[in-house]
Amino acid sequence: MTSPPTFTNGKLIRSVGLWGLIAMVLNGLIGAGIFGLPASVANSAGGWAPVIVLLVGLAMLPIVLVVARLARLFDGTGGPIQYVEAAFGTTAAFQIGWMQLLSTTASAAANVNLLADYALRGWGMPESSLQAHMAVVLGALLLIFIVNLNRTNGVARILGVLSVMKLAPLALLIVLAIPLVVSDGASVRPASTWSLSQAALLSAYAFTGFEGALTLAGEARNPKRDMPRAVVGVFLAVSLLYALLVWGYVATAYSPSATDTAPLSTMAMVLIGSAGAVLMLATATLSIFGNITNNMLFLSRRLLALEALGGLPRWFGQVSPKDAVPRNAVIFIMAVLVGLSFSGGFAALAVLSVASRLIVYLGCIAALPVIERRHAPSGSVRTGLIVVAAASVCLALIAGSEAKSWISLGVAAIIGIAVYSVTRAVRSRDPIAAT
Repeated sequence: MTSPPTFTNGKLIRSVGLWGLIAMVLNGLIGAGIFGLPASVANSAGGWAPVIVLLVGLAMLPIVLVVARLARLFDGTGGPIQYVEAAFGTTAAFQIGWMQLLSTTASAAANVNLLADYALRGWGMPESSLQAHMAVVLGALLLIFIVNLNRTNGVARILGVLSVMKLAPLALLIVLAIPLVVSDGASVRPASTWSLSQAALLSAYAFTGFEGALTLAGEARNPKRDMPRAVVGVFLAVSLLYALLVWGYVATAYSPSATDTAPLSTMAMVLIGSAGAVLMLATATLSIFGNITNNMLFLSRRLLALEALGGLPRWFGQVSPKDAVPRNAVIFIMAVLVGLSFSGGFAALAVLSVASRLIVYLGCIAALPVIERRHAPSGSVRTGLIVVAAASVCLALIAGSEAKSWISLGVAAIIGIAVYSVTRAVRSRDPIAAT
């Protein structure tokens, strides 16, 4: 389905190829989570941790396949927003985009504070002043803002460089750990507190974020061909990477009685020495920087997609004819991130992150058979099996989620309905033809 959005001033340009999309999916998946995941999963599953991580990755694969099949049918900006609109209309689509907007903004604001913590620790200043922390936060956001003022293919190139810079040290850890993993053999590693469900939930949350790049389909050269390849290929590769890192940590540095808040740094200390620990802190900082850069890019394009639905003022939909960048949207996201990062207000929104992603996945899962049925009324057995498997995984994750996430989600949904209704009413009285 070709569904390019209409913008007030200018238009987006299809400038991102397969490798750019791969970098975006990669930076969406690998952010801060992997730098804490090995210890968290090992504490709940002991020596079974790497197996559980790999199995959870495979369990989530049906969800990835659902969005990949949808990505083959659309080439406009918005990703899940467009999928749900095509299946269920603009109101449902706005809610999906609204949830994505709130949760990703909260996640980015939290991560920029985490980035400052890692950066200051790397400089040997873990107890630095609030002013130093705020200066790093502001400096990081300013640099990310400048990056996002580039045309999307330029941002993709920067993300590609960051991808190499974060993957190389992680791959080095795996290579250095292999002899110890092999010699460790089948040694038993007990869990601190055995909980298979906790280990599975922690692993599942580390695998979220792959859907972000779908938003950029309107700026990809060949999104129907390249987007599915990027999403599925990167997800499989990251699943293997995570499992190997957890396996390496369990074999080299895990201690059931210890509290480890920086497991990969601990692992690097064992394998390389103090320089390795510093290297991991730098890698974590770069990884989080890439993730936030990615998120700001996605957030600005989600504003475009929501404006195209008529749910936001037209100001958000303006694209610079000079460089094809939605400057208004980027500036707005920058202002919100600065405000949230300094105020700590992201904490109230952060509980939306997991619940909102599950709603997005369920929206895509429900949309796939509706959309495919229009092309092939008899349906597809393969699609049916994928949908059932993906929905089962989502429902299992919902069952394990905290109730407060769903309460917050309900409040956010009510606010979203109000924003959408008021904006639509105002725009219906606007003499300019509605988009």
